[in-house]
Amino acid sequence: MLELSNYNTRDLLWLGDWSLGWVIALGLLGLSVLLFSAYDLRDMRLHRRLTLLGLRASVFSLAVIMLLEPALDLKQVSRVKNHVAVLVDTSQTMSLNVAGEKQRRIDRARKALEDLRPTFEAHHEDHHFDIFTYGDTLTPTTLEAALTTEADATQADLSAALQALPDHYRGKDLGGVIVLSDGIDTGAIGRRVRRGEDLDDASKEILSSLRAPVHTLAADADAGMRDAAISRVRHDDFAFVHNSITVEVDLFFSGIEPQPVPVTLRRDGEILQSQSVQIDPEERRYTVQFEFVPRQIGKEVYTVEVPHFEDEALLENNTEHFVLRVIRDKVRVLQVVGRPSWDQRFLRQLLKRNPNVDLISFFILRTDDTPQLVPRDEMSLIPFPTDELFNSELGSFDLVIFQNFNFGPYNMARYLPAIADYVRQGGAFAMLGGDLSFASGGYARTPIESLLPVELPPAGPGQTITHSEHFSPHLTEAGDRHPITQLAFDPAQNRELWEALPQLQGTNIVTGPSEGATVLATHPTLTYGGQPMPVIAVAERGEGRVLAVTSDSTWRWGFEHLADGGTPREYQMFWNSAIRWLIQDPELKLVRLDVHADIAAPNTPIDATARVFNSDYSPAANASGKVHVSHRPLEQRSDDTTPPQPTRTLDFQTDASGEHALDLSFEEPGIYHMEVEVEGAGGALRDENLVLVTPNVAQLRDIVPRNALLERIAEHTEGHHTLLPELNPTRLDFNPPRFVEIHQRRVVQLWDSALLFLIVLGLLAAEWSLRRRWGRL
Repeated sequence: MLELSNYNTRDLLWLGDWSLGWVIALGLLGLSVLLFSAYDLRDMRLHRRLTLLGLRASVFSLAVIMLLEPALDLKQVSRVKNHVAVLVDTSQTMSLNVAGEKQRRIDRARKALEDLRPTFEAHHEDHHFDIFTYGDTLTPTTLEAALTTEADATQADLSAALQALPDHYRGKDLGGVIVLSDGIDTGAIGRRVRRGEDLDDASKEILSSLRAPVHTLAADADAGMRDAAISRVRHDDFAFVHNSITVEVDLFFSGIEPQPVPVTLRRDGEILQSQSVQIDPEERRYTVQFEFVPRQIGKEVYTVEVPHFEDEALLENNTEHFVLRVIRDKVRVLQVVGRPSWDQRFLRQLLKRNPNVDLISFFILRTDDTPQLVPRDEMSLIPFPTDELFNSELGSFDLVIFQNFNFGPYNMARYLPAIADYVRQGGAFAMLGGDLSFASGGYARTPIESLLPVELPPAGPGQTITHSEHFSPHLTEAGDRHPITQLAFDPAQNRELWEALPQLQGTNIVTGPSEGATVLATHPTLTYGGQPMPVIAVAERGEGRVLAVTSDSTWRWGFEHLADGGTPREYQMFWNSAIRWLIQDPELKLVRLDVHADIAAPNTPIDATARVFNSDYSPAANASGKVHVSHRPLEQRSDDTTPPQPTRTLDFQTDASGEHALDLSFEEPGIYHMEVEVEGAGGALRDENLVLVTPNVAQLRDIVPRNALLERIAEHTEGHHTLLPELNPTRLDFNPPRFVEIHQRRVVQLWDSALLFLIVLGLLAAEWSLRRRWGRL
């Protein structure tokens, strides 16, 4: 027997496979039959006619109902709880104190969570309350865990958290969202909607996709907050040396009295520029620009800072550090020539044909001792710009070449110390031979001699100390391996190429290599102190490099080789390699230290790779080396002579590809210098790099709460907004559950009934009987 009490919902179903068109057709057919019957029975009394029409209509209606196959759908169902997402902001700004109080924002959020516990329990029959924390990502958690979670996330991406909810609840029913936050959103909505603006269409679309009310509980208000912050520093990842670069700094001031505020840019701790911003009480955001010219290649650490103010909510956001990679745009070369020559011509053509070289050449065509046949103002020759080249513009050159040039006639003695300083600070200098060069040019006992990789004999005024015989230079053991004299990777083939070069004609006399110099080639017959006289020598002076070529006839390697059916390849390789070595081209290094991130937070992994190459630049497998790490505080100025503090030394061995991955992390903020050292055949090979370790305070660049943004979010989704600690849980309404779960179901077919069939037969019999009695067939 059917127990209807076991079911709590009843629905009428039509099981017949009849389309709407057929149902309408049956209805029209029945109406037509009734109209025809009414016309046929028009002569009968009214009550008899209506009785017969009623019986016929009942029979037809029951027949149609049986064709449609009605059934009763009985179900026992219960509503499925929907989900309410509770989002707790755990970003770094939530760890700050509420304005004017000692309570933290996260503590207010925790108190609100505790106050909502009865609400969660009271609505447990209709809703599942799912607790999440969000910052960098949306993370499910429990109520108890959320009450103890610290606010340390480096992002406050409320937008991403809201966008993740539809996917998280795919196939489920989301009944509402509760957000406990200070309103600071580092995501899409926060970036698009500025303070004081309404929600844009894209933000509204994100919120509408939830199809649920979003209730926002603000942990703090924006009134009363006092803070000066560097919001953002915009700069290119790299800059070109000797080219201007612009750095834009966005500033945010809240609660700061009208006054001029200095904004300072430092490079390696030393003040580079400073600008002033006048605070306007009606304006919070400001932008300043710094424009400067980097002078050195490599990584430089820059700092932008504003002063600290009394009672500031946070001081860490008053400073921003960044690393700028300075690279070459073109190699800027200054070529100074004492008099035109074939050597000068060939070298100048080589430099001019190189698209990566920006060449400035000066040729001395006349001196003050040259007889003047016409007045000076009628000459087209310009005076030698000594002061401009060797004072104001010297630092803009990557390489300075003195080619058969004597400084005496041009009153340059006072500029020679500047050239020496230029080299020791990272510049490059090359001196080429000739009767006006080396000792013959008067460079003995000058600051230039202290740079040169060769010692000079003393020479009297106008005295020429040269040797004019032809010779073929002999490579030294160091010359076999050095990139300047490496015309081929194979040592035997390299010597064959050098022996096949055309002979040089003449050389300046030098007295041997200077301290710290490396001799690459020597004279076959000339000696000094029993040792072969250097012809090609190099040295590192401070941070710069120098080259000495005592002959002025290397052009023969290019010219006479062509006459013999060869190519100028060897001449070009020699000078191109010399220039690359002098300017310290990283591609020539046999040891390289690559750091994959310039900036890292304390205690975070830093990926670095040491790469070692053989002299032919093939990977050096199983090469052993060391990495020396030292630390320098961020506050230390670049001119501070205090050496960086060594922190550790790491031993390593390369793999088959000549590489070794270094896993590093540093606890203390600062600048960490890393130097890799590998013993090679010619001595120690080194490379260095640096990484800036500083706390990630990007999320603290804007700490002023955005109560208005939370209010607009709640308003658009028909949710409730309140400023904590005020909280009325009864104002938090959620969508009722939309899904049900069927526990029991039965379909009772009403048309498949003998009683219904008998009723139809009875109606037909009654209609036939009455029709016969009333005289109708």
